[in-house]
Amino acid sequence: MKRSSLRIAWLALLTLVVGATATALAADKYAGSDKCADCHDEIAAQFRKTPHAVAPGWSETHGCESCHGPGAAHIAGEGDATKIVVPTKLTPAESSKICLECHVRNKTNFAHESNLHNLADVACVDCHDPHKASEKMLRRQGNELCATCHQIQVSQLTLPRSHPLAKQAKDANVCVACHDPHSASSLRQLEGFDIDKCYECHFEKAGPYLYSHDVALVDGCQACHTIHGNSTRHLLKTQRMIDLCYQCHPGTTTPTFHNAVQFRNEKCTACHTAIHGSNTNEFFLEE
Repeated sequence: MKRSSLRIAWLALLTLVVGATATALAADKYAGSDKCADCHDEIAAQFRKTPHAVAPGWSETHGCESCHGPGAAHIAGEGDATKIVVPTKLTPAESSKICLECHVRNKTNFAHESNLHNLADVACVDCHDPHKASEKMLRRQGNELCATCHQIQVSQLTLPRSHPLAKQAKDANVCVACHDPHSASSLRQLEGFDIDKCYECHFEKAGPYLYSHDVALVDGCQACHTIHGNSTRHLLKTQRMIDLCYQCHPGTTTPTFHNAVQFRNEKCTACHTAIHGSNTNEFFLEE
């Protein structure tokens, strides 16, 4: 055998040995999920009831150590917490990055980078407990979860006049009926031009109209309505309707007979019955 061929053979053998050794060393860093369950038996039992436990590829990608990192050093250190990854102790960006390794591929509406929860440093594990066998592995059920941050909005659902969705079962999360916590517009879904969510239920107000109420096109339904709840009829922002209308239609721009004193206790919609839009009258008078 020529010297050059012998050298190539030795290099190939050395590469195989080094590669096998590196693989073995890497494998030593992982302990396996069974070892995790020896100490964390309650968590392991709960975890087996979650969708994560049957997720495709979970067992093949180191199981528990897929999220918590190699655990051999953690076990050797008798449970040393500094030698294992604990997502709840990481920064929101670091912990969410672990979740997104799988979930960003599986959810087409998961606009994490532009999601306002992400921009507000809310981590996935702030709302979800990956080990919890609850609906969608949420830390709290119903509106209680949203109320941990959005206390004002959730409390408005308990006011004398509240959004009809608030009348659903106590443990139902009515917030997600209108807001998608994972979308790019999650906390602003009802503002601006995006009022399609309102029209899903209030379809009779959707139009299209020949004469549209411009405020709905610019500011959406909540230009006039307090969406979550208040103490007024129809969730209007003011107790007297005329006070609401005069915010956009002051006396200087309305006909002279629209005297604020004369009409102070009247409803504008007594005449302008098609207030959301009309196909026959530009002043929204009775059709």
